[in-house]
Amino acid sequence: MSWIRAEVAPGVTLVRVLNTTFKRFENFWPIPKGTSYNFYVVKGSEGVALIDGADERVSDAFWEALETVVDPSEITLVVSQHTEPDHSGTLAEVLRRAPKARLVGTRQAIQIGTSLSSYPADRSKPVADGETISLGDRTLRFVSAPFVHWPDTMMTLLQEEGVLFTCDLFGSHGASTAVYHDEDPDGFELRDYYSSILMVYSAMVAKAVAKVREISPRLIAPGHGALHRDVESVLKTYERWTSWTPLKRALIVLGSQYERTQRLAEAAAEGLRGRGFEVVVMDTAEADYDDLLSETLESAALVIASSTHNARPFLGVTFYLDLLAEYKPKNKVVALLGSYGWGGGALRVVREVVEGLKLPIVGELAVKGTPGDEDLRAARELGEKLAEEALKLL
Repeated sequence: MSWIRAEVAPGVTLVRVLNTTFKRFENFWPIPKGTSYNFYVVKGSEGVALIDGADERVSDAFWEALETVVDPSEITLVVSQHTEPDHSGTLAEVLRRAPKARLVGTRQAIQIGTSLSSYPADRSKPVADGETISLGDRTLRFVSAPFVHWPDTMMTLLQEEGVLFTCDLFGSHGASTAVYHDEDPDGFELRDYYSSILMVYSAMVAKAVAKVREISPRLIAPGHGALHRDVESVLKTYERWTSWTPLKRALIVLGSQYERTQRLAEAAAEGLRGRGFEVVVMDTAEADYDDLLSETLESAALVIASSTHNARPFLGVTFYLDLLAEYKPKNKVVALLGSYGWGGGALRVVREVVEGLKLPIVGELAVKGTPGDEDLRAARELGEKLAEEALKLL
């Protein structure tokens, strides 16, 4: 593991552990560009605060980096913004090495952290929304942000400098050494991070974003990835995502065993492109799960195209349906396509899931055997019809 450090405001140091070893975040979400763990040291005239920690599996890099910024024994305050292990895993050891320090977090963070991350109860103190702690010439104000994306989450504002430490909010994957998002936008996966980690809690995230807009910070400093000095840009992006405002995009989610369903999907794509839509076709046999979610997030039109496998959808499509059921996307219109050899059934299952999400189904086309010219024409027309309905959402 490697790490970087950077002073991002007077008396404020970012320390970032770069993780290119783990192949998946939370042992599930693919992270081809790696990921990172940000923690921050704030030095005041009467105290030193450490804001968040890191995954205990990267503790060697954590300690190597931290000790270049501050002697742990000088830390007087440890801020746990939430207790998920990738932020809290090293904090119990920090408190052991920092005998003068106390730990603060929301009441739930203290409760969860005591059992999950071995927080010492006798040195831990809950803080309320709006409460402040002075470091002398520096003041930290705590801002509750429940279910972003754990129930115990809070943000921390360094009032004098306008730096808002946001935990998982506005985080991104990627192991870039660039400090700020505008320095290396392609090196940070902002949308994939939101889609897989925060999207399921979009209503609560929207409330937290509204709080951030009210605070109007100069700098946003999340717990993963890039910092944001173009605050307005990232706020607008998040406001679009949390409100499920789509772009003029169409996603075709494909599960095709012998290319018959694929031909129908390609014809539907022609119809959508003919109406001016950008179309992304994702084969569920190969697509990464977070990419499926992130494309779903921004698409107004959704085509689910599946062959029948054992009277059910293609296995990759079945997994995608599970994602839809969990993440509950909104503000989309849907078309269903499929083919089968001797017995159907796939589209019935797809329809039940989509109807359960209350997403409008514009049309459905199931073809027995190899699609002929009339079938392909029907698929193309279905794509055109889907586009017409999707335009109403824009």
